[in-house]
Amino acid sequence: MDIMSIIGFIAGAIILIWAIFSTTVGSIIFNLHGLVIVIGGTLAATAINTTLRGFVSGFKSFLLIVRKQDIPNIQETMQTIVQLSDTAHREGGIMSLQNVDPVFAGGFLKRAVTVAMTSGQVKETREILEDEIRRKRLAKQENSNFYRTMSILSPMFGLIGTLFGIIQTLNDLSDPTRIGHSMAIAISSALYGIGLANFLFVPVANKLRLKAMQETMILQLILEGVIDIMSAKPPHLIDMHLKGYLSQENIQE
Repeated sequence: MDIMSIIGFIAGAIILIWAIFSTTVGSIIFNLHGLVIVIGGTLAATAINTTLRGFVSGFKSFLLIVRKQDIPNIQETMQTIVQLSDTAHREGGIMSLQNVDPVFAGGFLKRAVTVAMTSGQVKETREILEDEIRRKRLAKQENSNFYRTMSILSPMFGLIGTLFGIIQTLNDLSDPTRIGHSMAIAISSALYGIGLANFLFVPVANKLRLKAMQETMILQLILEGVIDIMSAKPPHLIDMHLKGYLSQENIQE
């Protein structure tokens, strides 16, 4: 579980609740008109910007920031690759790795070894696996862009709600007792749009981008390790090669 995301969401909720109820706006902050415009408008405009598959995938990707990924960390990946290289070195090369863990790194390790055994050529194996890594990264980036799009749209729809409220205020100029209420509705719409963008959409987009970077780094490490095993490099050289990824370990913390 991503503890930082959980802490962030809880802290953000506490701050918002405190800000609302520590003042006198708690009873008037709820504005159904503004909520419908901001949330409904943002979802509608986002739907126009993407496909049905992308829309569904975007919402499903939210779970990625609160649940544990099936991608191992750098240390675990290095240890596994070095163990496989030792097995291959002792038992006759890449063909001895047919029983590799089929679920490690979401199944990518098994896929990499299978491609290596089937291809038998380093260049071909690298091209196939790099293309798969690229497509996985692009899919993750689209999920991030899904929330980044909503972070741009929601304040705009908040402004639209504000404009509706101002129009209502102008219409109520003949009745001063209603002007304050109309303005409260107008400003609360902007609050919804800005709040959703900065407390939800932007943080989620950035966290998904970080998750994509983490996954890409691990998959690239596996690719390099499998290529090294194909090239019959001894385990200690493979270990030295892969240790270069340790400089990026803070990305996963």
